Amino acid sequence: MSQEAIRGIDLASVDRVLRTTRTVRQRLDLERPVPPEIIEQCIDIAYQAPTGANSQTWRFVVVTDADKRAKLGELYRKGSEVYLAGKTGLARTNVSVAQGYAAEDLRTQQMPAVVKSAVWLIENIHRVPVHVIACIEGRFVEEDLFTQAAMYGSVLQAAWSFQLALRARGLGSAWTTFNLLFEKETAAIVGIPDTYTQTVFLPVAWLTGGDVHPAKRLPSKSLTYWNDWGKTR
Repeated sequence: MSQEAIRGIDLASVDRVLRTTRTVRQRLDLERPVPPEIIEQCIDIAYQAPTGANSQTWRFVVVTDADKRAKLGELYRKGSEVYLAGKTGLARTNVSVAQGYAAEDLRTQQMPAVVKSAVWLIENIHRVPVHVIACIEGRFVEEDLFTQAAMYGSVLQAAWSFQLALRARGLGSAWTTFNLLFEKETAAIVGIPDTYTQTVFLPVAWLTGGDVHPAKRLPSKSLTYWNDWGKTR
């Protein structure tokens, strides 16, 4: 009997979900309603994620109201404009790094498709039937690195578990953060207290088309170091 059978875990299915849970944009179904019970099931699974000091202070805000999604979509577009104008540290870093890629680099080849997909979501995000905002209690800007890592690590693991649970049920999602550039305005739309920190904005919908395939990534062995930085196995 295999080890996975002994544990009661189908490793092939688990690995498939892990390898095919990706940021999905153009394949989000803008017309098919998502039953709230499925969102609740996935959040219930997400709440099993590790939590720093057993604080369990994550909160998920689910937005299905069309007017509020329209307002959140407008903030998303505004955030994308700020980013694309190179006015954030991440944008400047990404441009600097991207300029260092060779023409034959995998990331250079993928960029046109990534940009096309991102633009599609910017134009259509208000039409995605469910928006989910993952939050955590507290504000950590002035905290030490240890505290920031522990608290952000808690909520981001829960958000990722939520995405995995969605994928296993045939839904897609996109990890986005443009709305964080207008955090206060986003909070005002759905009533998030200023004592909570928003961490990720997830548009959620059924997947269209065929199956999702693993992404093309740089070889993991070349990016994994053993015992000393830069030493591969």
